Amino acid sequence: MSVAKAAVRTYASLKTGESASLKRTITAKDVDAFAELSGDHNPLHVEPEYAKETQFKRVVVHGMFLGALVSQLVGMNMPGAYSLLMKETLEFKKPVFIDDTVAVVGTIVHKSPAARLVEISIEISRKSEVIASGTVHVRLLQ
Repeated sequence: MSVAKAAVRTYASLKTGESASLKRTITAKDVDAFAELSGDHNPLHVEPEYAKETQFKRVVVHGMFLGALVSQLVGMNMPGAYSLLMKETLEFKKPVFIDDTVAVVGTIVHKSPAARLVEISIEISRKSEVIASGTVHVRLLQ
């Protein structure tokens, strides 16, 4: 297995208004692996027969799987290496399903020099539909 290298950015190189993004098509294998890792085996996420009987009619991807994609964006893309995610808030507006492709976009909205902290707005979408939004606070360690 090859390991991707994280972007290396300094606090000074980050600019307010700068954005980064990633896309991911979520598979059944992803959902099963996340259920194992998190211990969240809620039937809505892992039992297709149960999910069929709900208002969603199919398995719903864990919201925190999307939160993990935000962590990937922060840890690998912007700011990348030597950053520490301090706070993450997400509001889930629509469900995400297996085989959906989601885009995670982060935009720097504020920098705090004293704490070497950046605030990044987050928008997660499927095609042009926003499915979750929020913010993260990230401290640069170097």
